[in-house]
Amino acid sequence: MMADAEKFAAEDAKKKELVDARNAAESLVYLSEKALKDAGDKVSAEDRKQIEDKISAVKSAQGSESVDTLKRATEELSAAAQKIGEALYKAQQQSQQKPPEQTVEQDPHKE
Repeated sequence: MMADAEKFAAEDAKKKELVDARNAAESLVYLSEKALKDAGDKVSAEDRKQIEDKISAVKSAQGSESVDTLKRATEELSAAAQKIGEALYKAQQQSQQKPPEQTVEQDPHKE
């Protein structure tokens, strides 16, 4: 029985690595789709298209038995998804730079 365990240890390690890579990819796809949805129109159409293409590539790679292919697709999606954060940060900076609207408060006791 020990001989069998040793014999299949390398195969089990490869399967575990593939399962871990698939889980990481699935998680990243979910988070990327959610972030795109939450960001709305703050992400440019060009960036949105690129991210959606990378999401599709990862989904396609999930069916693959190649850990390297899946990891590469996941890394590319991760890099593309950073543009969501950049867009949100940029939008926040722009909203903070707008001057506050001037309002004239009137004293209710003055006539």
